[in-house]
Amino acid sequence: MPTYDETKDTDNKIEKQAQNIKENVVGLARTIKDTSTDKAHDAADYVRGRLDDLTVSGTDTLERLESRIKAKPAQSVAIAFTAGLLASFLLGRRS
Repeated sequence: MPTYDETKDTDNKIEKQAQNIKENVVGLARTIKDTSTDKAHDAADYVRGRLDDLTVSGTDTLERLESRIKAKPAQSVAIAFTAGLLASFLLGRRS
C-alpha cells in the first residue's frame, strides 16, 4: 500500500501533467487560430487582387465593345437583333 507522501507525490505529478496538457492545448488552439487567420487574410487578399484584375479587364473589354459599336452602329444593331431573335426561338420552343 502506498504511503501518504507517495500518494501526494503522485497527485502532484498528475496535477502538473494536467496543467502541461492544458497549456499545450491552449497553445495549440492559439496556433490554429493564428494560422487560420493568416490563411483567411491571404485568401481575402488573393480574391481582392483577382477582383481588381477582373474589373480592369471588364472595363477594357467594355471600352473596346463601345468603340466597335460606335464605329459600326448599323452592324451592331443587326447583330443584336439576330442574337435576340435566335434567343427567342431557342427559349420559346420549350414544351
